[in-house]
Amino acid sequence: MKSLVRAMTAGGAAVALALAAGCGGGTVADPGSEETPNANSGPISVATAKGDVKLKEPATNVVSLEWSYTEELLAMGVTPVGAADTETYGSWVTAPGSELPGSVTDVGSRQEPSIEKIKALDPDLIVSDVDRLTANYDQLSEIAPVVAFDPTTKPQLETMKTNFTELAEAVGKEEKAKEVLGELDAKVDEVKGKLADAGESGSTFALAQGYTSGGAPGIRMFTNDSMAGSLLESVGLKNGWSGKPDSWGMTTVGVEGLTNVDKDARFLYVALKSDDPFTSVLKDNAAWKSLPFVTQDKISALDPGTWLFGGPLSAMQLLDETAKAYTA
Repeated sequence: MKSLVRAMTAGGAAVALALAAGCGGGTVADPGSEETPNANSGPISVATAKGDVKLKEPATNVVSLEWSYTEELLAMGVTPVGAADTETYGSWVTAPGSELPGSVTDVGSRQEPSIEKIKALDPDLIVSDVDRLTANYDQLSEIAPVVAFDPTTKPQLETMKTNFTELAEAVGKEEKAKEVLGELDAKVDEVKGKLADAGESGSTFALAQGYTSGGAPGIRMFTNDSMAGSLLESVGLKNGWSGKPDSWGMTTVGVEGLTNVDKDARFLYVALKSDDPFTSVLKDNAAWKSLPFVTQDKISALDPGTWLFGGPLSAMQLLDETAKAYTA
């Protein structure tokens, strides 16, 4: 599991655009379980996008500068002492088990975290996406060891699991990480069975994230190169979008681009209730109203807090939301 991984910020870019315009079951982490003793007590080597990071012992005071890793720490029962963008985290990440306690210090934005606030927390580990660290890696490294991951390395679903496992090693929560990943595997099997029972095995989907920017709709379509797209294919569904992917496995289109969605697809989407282009700016759009999934009433809005760039908890939430869409 020591594969080297590289990090980007398209998940954050998607959110930045959206904000500018506007779980699965099982026993996931107990937010209070951060008091559980770490499994390991000796030196640790963590594989990251910047090479192996050596730690003398498992970290206990962690600062997270990216939502995905904030979620992952919480899934392991580790509450970070500080996290970036804590005020908006709760709107975009709502998977059961991912709730961020109010005691966590907000250290500023993911794009420009406060070096002073982070230093004041005296962390023994800082975790982020590698591309977030272009401007301040050296400054952060003077405060504490920095582990930087890349969620865009293909295959992204396996990369998420690998990064999750590496982070677990850094905080001494390997057994908890195995448990959570086991829950994800069980959720895949559960949803696969639900779809089969409903006669939906092999059905076609199209997954989107919607937002508005300057009053215009923005639509990100997820290909099989994305973690979310490959996750839905793992339960027996077929992706009805095959547009050219960016490094995150997404294709950004306007409403006209949606004419390339497979005519048999169910359109699954995530958008904030306060910024949903599919129920606002596109509602009376002629091109939108003529799309097959619109005329056939095959549109399913998923929970707005289904974070499509997250860890195992968000992945389980996406599976549950998808099962609801096909079996309701």
